[in-house]
Formats: sequence, C-alpha cells, structure tokens
Amino acid sequence: MTGKQQVQVDRIGKTGVIRLDRPDVLNAYTPDMGDELVDAFRTLASDSEVCAIVLTGKGRAFCVGADRNFLNGEKGQNGLRLGEEDFIGGFATELLTIAKPTIAAINGKAVGLGCTMLLPLDFRIAADSASFSFPFARLGLMPGMGSTFLLPRIVGDVAAREIMFGSAVLDSGAALRAGLIGEVVADDRLQDAAMRLAATFETADAATLAAIKSTLNGAAVRAMNIAVETELRKARECLAARSAMHKQEPIPT
Repeated sequence: MTGKQQVQVDRIGKTGVIRLDRPDVLNAYTPDMGDELVDAFRTLASDSEVCAIVLTGKGRAFCVGADRNFLNGEKGQNGLRLGEEDFIGGFATELLTIAKPTIAAINGKAVGLGCTMLLPLDFRIAADSASFSFPFARLGLMPGMGSTFLLPRIVGDVAAREIMFGSAVLDSGAALRAGLIGEVVADDRLQDAAMRLAATFETADAATLAAIKSTLNGAAVRAMNIAVETELRKARECLAARSAMHKQEPIPT
C-alpha cells in the first residue's frame, strides 16, 4: 500500500499495520490525520487477506493529542476543524464493529486524544517507556470518542473517575495494574509483540471470530452511540461557556 501524508498503511503478511506518521511533532493529531485513519481502518477491514490490524506511532511517541493549532480553530487541508471529521465525530463506534481483531502498540507518550483513540481497540500493548495522560479536566476539554463509556468499561467506574477527574498521568506499570493495557514489553520488543499477537488470529475461523467480537461488543455499540453524541454536545457547551467567560474577563490595565 502506498504511504499517505500523515498515516502510513502497510500489510505485513496477513496483518494490516497503521502508523501515525508525524514523528517530528510526536504524531500530534489533525483533522486530516483523522480522515486518513478512517480510510486506513476501512480499507484493511474490507481486505479479505487481512486477519488483524495493528495501530502504532512512528518515532518516539504514539500520539501527544490534538495539534495545538487545531485546538485554536485552524482548518485542516480537508477544510474541517477539529471535531468535524468522522474520526472524532463518530468513528469510535465503527471501530467496535470492525470484524477483525484490532491491536494498539503504544510507543512512548499517549496524551488526550492519543489515549481515547486506543479505547475502542480490542488489545493494547505498551512499551515499557509508554505513558498515558488524560488532561481533559485540567485543560477544560471534553473527552471524546466514547471514552466516557469505554474507560469505565475497561478499568472500572472508580478508576475511570480518578483518571478523568484527576487528569491522571499513568506510566506503563500503572496502566497495566489499572487494566488500561494488557501487556508491557521492552521498547525494542513492542512491534514484535504486536505482530506476534496478530499472527495468532491467522488460524482462527474468521466468521466465528467476527461473530464472537460482534456479540461481545453488541451492547457497547448501542451505548457508544449515545456516549459519542453526548460528548460532542457537551464539548460544544464547554467551549461556549469558556468563550463567554473569556469575553467577560476585564482587560488588564
């Protein structure tokens, strides 16, 4: 497969590999990256030769969240502002319905959106140097991608509140203990570990695997639709409230 501007897509044997490809800015997310991610996942999901899909980042970080320029309202090359693209606007639910196993290989920092995009995937493997930051409450940003539903489902309600309310930063060990990830490996073994897990699904019956995943995620898909819609609405409300507050602040003299 040919490389793309912000996302690289390859097929290695029977495993599809998606790499976030903005290593010079630690794979900071943009609306264009979101569109490329949607296209990449859909392409690999429809490829009958692909048995599993791995998502990772190029360079020394997985994804440090949204690019600051786009947090300030800049439009991507696709003409969309942050949150208007399908990836944030509703693709998390579609990720749950992909019939093939999906695996995150987290190299280095995952911040904000870099964390929430991991939650709809089936498996999460982290490098020893990986860290996970949920700065939403501190920054005045509403978490998205159905994370208000998925995080409690993954780590439990109490832990999810501690993480979200406290803008927590977790190292790989803490993330493993919380259940956010399923495995920690040495940095130089991360890609091999992800590919090895992906290869285990090559011998499974694809139709049965898809049926099991669909059944496991059936109730979650219905709840996710509500969560994503609510998150987007609350995000607009938070933004409007913050903008109104700034307008009312006195001008410094």
